[in-house]
Amino acid sequence: MKVGFIINDLDSMDLKKDSSVYLMKEAFDRGHEVRIFDVCNVTHKDNDLYSDSSKVHFNNSNDFKFTLEDREDTKIKDFSYVINRVNPPFNKEYLYLTQLLEVSGVDCINSAKSLRENNEKLIILNFPELIPYTKVTNSLQEIKKIFDQGFKKVVLKPLDGMGGKSIFFINEDDKNLNVIWETITQGGRKHIIAQEFVDAAIDGDNRLTFINYELLPKKLIRLASDSDFRGNLAVGATSKVEDITDLDRKIASKIIPYLKENKIYFAGADMLGDKLSEINLTSPTCLQEIHRGSEINPAKIFWDNLVEV
Repeated sequence: MKVGFIINDLDSMDLKKDSSVYLMKEAFDRGHEVRIFDVCNVTHKDNDLYSDSSKVHFNNSNDFKFTLEDREDTKIKDFSYVINRVNPPFNKEYLYLTQLLEVSGVDCINSAKSLRENNEKLIILNFPELIPYTKVTNSLQEIKKIFDQGFKKVVLKPLDGMGGKSIFFINEDDKNLNVIWETITQGGRKHIIAQEFVDAAIDGDNRLTFINYELLPKKLIRLASDSDFRGNLAVGATSKVEDITDLDRKIASKIIPYLKENKIYFAGADMLGDKLSEINLTSPTCLQEIHRGSEINPAKIFWDNLVEV
């Protein structure tokens, strides 16, 4: 079987944490031909979509170090599976990629349509009963009104970020609010998401992982460092693995139908207590951490179930 991975972060990939290389290694160990290409390596010609792809070879079974070999022009439809792992931001080139994949009849994990139509921050608006108090706005006055409604602390996030980048925590008397607004909205030209700060965040950011529309029985809890409020591993948070709870299962039962309807095979939902803060579907992470901290092998689950999709 030949599988293709669309990946745009080869140079910055942390082999000890990266979920893409973790999934590639499992496919390689199963004897599959694994090839990799970036958004910029795609060409539509002769009524079909091609990629300038390279074969991935793992040098030994004990680590994730790999080399790239046998670069060639590959018809993307010749892949048994295409795993789209392009990191945000979702820019115009990413948009064009999803359109090219869809118009060429290429099925992806996750589907090109789902990636195009579901922003990771805005997707939570489909679950109003699960989320913190939330506004999507470019207005400084609308942000200030959140404090007028009795909320003491607010988190501001860009709609196209990842890994905790450019997320701000503000208090109601924060004199930096104006300059933060200017920075994050570019003076009101960009919409952002503004949410009440959930006090349960102090106990950790819970990552619920969905593979093949089922919730993994283990979750990763990310704990912010003493010097930062963000529970992102990329900015220094630590993590631990725990069993999912009855509350997690109840929340998952509300999310899974939407994942099925939108062909989102692999996703990660971030929970602060009982509040849903976002759903990652472009390039969900944390699989290696779950594997190391438990008896669960998410990569095996991913490939075992993918055959049946």
